[in-house]
Amino acid sequence: MLEESLLKIFMEEREKVQKKHLKMIFVTFQNEAVAERILRDFNVCICHGCHVEREPRCSSKSAKLRTDNWTVSYAPDPHNVHW
Repeated sequence: MLEESLLKIFMEEREKVQKKHLKMIFVTFQNEAVAERILRDFNVCICHGCHVEREPRCSSKSAKLRTDNWTVSYAPDPHNVHW
């Protein structure tokens, strides 16, 4: 009885977690140069110690994807990602 009750609670929680969006993605690029170019297009330019905001390059899909709200960075080492 206790086992069934705990299993039911577990399954309900699991369903909730699977429906919750993390609002995070991981993207793999061909090589480091492509990753650097994407990162540079989306992030702040540091010039002589001052942070200068830059407008990221836009595409026909930028508005729909709301790329102006994105934060782009290198992913952590896979061993440091807790799935």
